[in-house]
Parts: sequence; structure tokens; C-alpha cells
Amino acid sequence: MTTLATLPGPRTPGFVNTLEYAFLPRSFTLRHNKKYGRAYRVPALQGDAIFTSDPEHVRRIFAADSDTFRVLAATSLRALFGRHSVLLTSGPTHKRQRKLLAPPLHGARLRAFATTMQQLADRQVATLTRGQRFRALDLTTAFTLDVIVQTVFGVTAEAEAHELRELLKSVIDDTPPSALFAPALQQPWYPPWARYLRARARFDRWLDEKIATRRRLAQPGEDVLSVLLTAQFDDGTQMDDEEVQHQLITLLLAGHETTAIALASCMSRLSRHPEVRAKLEQELDGVPPGEDVLRLPYLSAVINETLRIDPIVSDVARIPNADFVLDTNLTVTPDQLLIVLIEGIHLDPTLYPSPLSFRPERFLERKYAAHEFVPFGGGVRRCIGAAFSDMETKIMLATLVRKTSLALQDERPERRVRRNITMGPQHGVPMTVQQLR
Repeated sequence: MTTLATLPGPRTPGFVNTLEYAFLPRSFTLRHNKKYGRAYRVPALQGDAIFTSDPEHVRRIFAADSDTFRVLAATSLRALFGRHSVLLTSGPTHKRQRKLLAPPLHGARLRAFATTMQQLADRQVATLTRGQRFRALDLTTAFTLDVIVQTVFGVTAEAEAHELRELLKSVIDDTPPSALFAPALQQPWYPPWARYLRARARFDRWLDEKIATRRRLAQPGEDVLSVLLTAQFDDGTQMDDEEVQHQLITLLLAGHETTAIALASCMSRLSRHPEVRAKLEQELDGVPPGEDVLRLPYLSAVINETLRIDPIVSDVARIPNADFVLDTNLTVTPDQLLIVLIEGIHLDPTLYPSPLSFRPERFLERKYAAHEFVPFGGGVRRCIGAAFSDMETKIMLATLVRKTSLALQDERPERRVRRNITMGPQHGVPMTVQQLR
């Protein structure tokens, strides 16, 4: 029987492996997968870990109940998201939270946001001028931030919206990746963390006042904040102010930048592949803007292929609460880490022939299983905002393709770098506006 001790893997020190994987996950994954196969042992700062991109392993992990695993680095992330965050809870608590959080992020309530998203997409594209040089990530970040301000926090008055945008940008920009991977740096004496604490305190004060105001209203609104303040668990209780605050900061930090990066990456890919853009333009021709674009198959394929090659999050990390059978020859114990390598799955040539080639058609030719295409994770812990992000991405990308012709300022592929919990283009995809329609 294979055990953790007998699994193949590198013998380099844990801190070396952790640093390389944190900041260079693709090269780490491809090199080790080639040398050791789809599953191997890696010494890490948190202890020995099993890294896997074996589809059967991934299927079993995602099929497990919510109380099977606890979240890796929950302690270090608690200072960022809050102890009640749905990203960090597990078992019955996690299950009841997801049940309460799901309605405003899915179905009819989500579709009601399509008009707002389209208006905000039109407004952002209208800021562009012919010949303008800009960073795609700046444009997409402004868009996703506007979406959060209106649909999540329900702020529409421009003066208050401007104040909230500045508060949210400070929280996002001042989140230090170093402190996330080295929790010992989460101390007031560490200047980057001190800046984050100040930014977070300003936002928390604003949100406390907003929650108090909304609770006094007889009809608080249809935005996510208002829905969470009135929603009830099965036993009739409601989230208290602290829990609402933690879920909203989670939606901000886990959802805002991920969608912005996905959009910027799509813009880059379309500029590098004019034949793909031409097919997308043809599909969009005659389709009304807004909700109707959500059903377009080639638009979905373009976004999926971008997320496959350039996943925003590089892994899914878990710690089993009891012995977990990964396969007939390997059982993971509660003192061992389990890392699902998203990069390894998405670049597996047996699943995706010529895996580094950008070819959206593969998503029209085959339907990939939930454990074969995992940009939002999977199972009971799949990103709860995936449908929300998908709607944003489709509406904004369709608007850009309809209304603009953009060119990359540099045709060389951009290096992906660690931003915080995400990976994104190092220079934000510098572009030039060639035409406006």
C-alpha cells in the first residue's frame, strides 16, 4: 500500500517548496507532475502535503460531505475574511450558511441584477476614447467594483458610491499577500499589515452604520446586504451584524478581484486570437445586450477556455477531519494536507489535448465533468458566487466586443503573479483603443 512516506516527491525544504508554489504555481506543478506523476508528496511549511491532479482523486474529494474536511490556513485567513466567513466554516455551520447565502446569488434574484450590470458595463466602456492607452485590469476592476457597490451594498447615490468605492479599493489594495502566507506577519508592527488594519477599520465603521440604517427600514431593498439582513435560517434565527459583515467582506475580497482578472485575461486572449474574436462577434450579432447573452455557447466557451489556461486560483486545499480514502492504495490522515492542483487538472493533456493552445471549441465538442474543469473549485465548497461572476463576465465581455476594437501594447505573454489569494497578469494587460462603435 502506498503511504505518504512512500509517495514520490521532491526532497527540497518545506519553506522552499511553499515559496515556489505560492508565487510560481504553474512551473512548480508542471515540473513536478512531469517528474512524479499526478500525485506526490511535498514537504511544506505546514507539514507534508499530498499534491494531486488525478481526476479520480479530485472526484472523491469533491463528492465528500461538508464535514469531511476543514479549511487549510483558516487561522491565517480569519483576520482577512472574519471568523464567520463561509470560506472558513465547515460541517453544519457551512451548510446552513450556504443555504442562506445562495438565494441572492442565484436564480431569479441574480437575473434581476442583469440590467444593472449592463448599465454599468455601458458606463465603463463609455469612458474609453479612441487612441487611449489603458490597463485592461483597471477598467475591469472599476466595473466589478461598481457592480458590488450597487448590487451587493445597494448604494446608488453618486457621492456615497464614490466614498464606498474608495473604502473598498483601500481594503483591496492594502491586503498584503506576504501576511497571508506568513501569518506571523499579521501584527501591527508590520507596516503592510498595519495599513490593511487601518483600511479595514474605516470600511467596518462605514458598514456598521449602513447595517444599522438598513435594519431600521421597513423595506430595506433587493441588494445582497438587504437580503442577508432579512433572511432567516431554518430555525427562524437571523445572521447577526458581525456575521453579515464577514460574509460581505468575503464576497468583496473573494469575488471582486477574481472577476476583474478573468475579464482582463479574456480581453488579452481575444486580442491575441483575432479568429476567436471574429467568431464571437458573429455570435453576438443581433443578440440584445443584457440577460440574453448569458445563453450564448461560444461566449461561454471563450470564458471557460480562458479560465482553464489562466485559472485565477491555483489550488483547492483541505485537511481531513478523519482518515480519508483517496484511492485503494492511499489514505490521507488528519495530520496531512491535501492540495488539489487546478493548474495540473486544466493542463492535463489527456483531458485537454495541446493544453497550452487557446481553443474555445473544445468546450463545445465535449462536456467536462465537475472534477475535470474546476475554476471555481467543486463539491459542497464550490465558490458560492460562481454564477454571479459568470454573469458579470459575460455581460462586460460581450459589451467590450460589441463596442470596441482593442490591441495589446505588447504581444508578449504577460507573466502571472501572486496578488493575494489570486494569480493575475503582472502588468494588468496594457491595451490601446483602436476603434469605438
